[in-house]
Amino acid sequence: MNNEIIKPQLTEYLYKKAWISKTPLSGAFEISPLCNMDCKMCYVRMTKEEMEKVGRQRTMEEWIYIAKQAKEMGTLFVLLTGGEPFLQKDFKELYIKLYNMGFVLSINTNATLITEEEVEWLKKYKPMKVNVTLYGNCNETYERLCNNPKGFDQATRGIKLLQDASIRVKINASITPFNEGDLEGIYKFGKENNLPVQATSYMYPPIRKDELSVGINNRFTAEETAINYIKIRKLRMDDEKFALFIHNLENGIDIKNDLTHECMDLEGESMKCRAGVSTYWISWDGKMMPCGMMNKPYYYPFEIGFKNAWKNIVKDTVKIRLPIECSSCNNKTACRVCAAMCLAEEGDFNKKPSYVCKMTEELINEVKSISKNLLK
Repeated sequence: MNNEIIKPQLTEYLYKKAWISKTPLSGAFEISPLCNMDCKMCYVRMTKEEMEKVGRQRTMEEWIYIAKQAKEMGTLFVLLTGGEPFLQKDFKELYIKLYNMGFVLSINTNATLITEEEVEWLKKYKPMKVNVTLYGNCNETYERLCNNPKGFDQATRGIKLLQDASIRVKINASITPFNEGDLEGIYKFGKENNLPVQATSYMYPPIRKDELSVGINNRFTAEETAINYIKIRKLRMDDEKFALFIHNLENGIDIKNDLTHECMDLEGESMKCRAGVSTYWISWDGKMMPCGMMNKPYYYPFEIGFKNAWKNIVKDTVKIRLPIECSSCNNKTACRVCAAMCLAEEGDFNKKPSYVCKMTEELINEVKSISKNLLK
């Protein structure tokens, strides 16, 4: 199964079944916080010295140990992420062992370390896809945002090597004040190279890296985030689809199915995304969490076992309640609020995230303005 791209209909069916049975169908193994780049808005990246002050990386043997338990519990899809996975000396060995266990694997990477050598073994043990974050369309932007003056050349070379090997690639893009001018160029690169692009202008505060960063990040103002959200949608869609998107937003039609984040919550009394129901995230320091953007609840599967950690995560996730104000808000059909946002923005699941509220208000204002122009 590893070499096949699983059809979306089958994937959706599996997730629906997993939702009902509370099966941990999909998990992220965050193998390291170390990275060869230093992006200003990153939620996890640490230096080796910073990492050693707060914890330790799990060994390859530990990851295999937990993977065996995860497989017994029903995990099929595994995302290998970091930090930068290809920075790990034993990443190839870990990947191949997981592949041979039957997992359907995906990789998150910045692609700057992908060479002919890496592609040679990836061709034999093909991932379902490689998610490459593209931070700009020139080396100058990479230097400004990621502290890597050769990053664009390195990343695009890695992408080309993957494509030449017929390995499926998807482009992710985090849009910030430091690379805002490259947004169109990133989409142009995707179009020219026949690659899907998924961009976002919302950056979570990095509370997992620093608990004091609640509501703080190197990012746009809430209003700027909304404006760039609209720009992204316009670049993604043809004129007809964009007009329909604007119409639906203006008329209060729920647009959440349009949002590309598969971890999105809906507004309401409880979490309604897959996190803590059929998906999980295991951090570099051995914590299982419902979502990689949360710093709680968490349990230690390497100590108490995967099964016990998962059961506790499911139990705690069910208890999470989103702000009451959100369920009765007039803007709820246009709002992207989720539990992780509440926690990252306010430090509390029960507090409405003011940044997201402002972002939504500006989004609606932008929609009204665009709608008037479309009618002219």
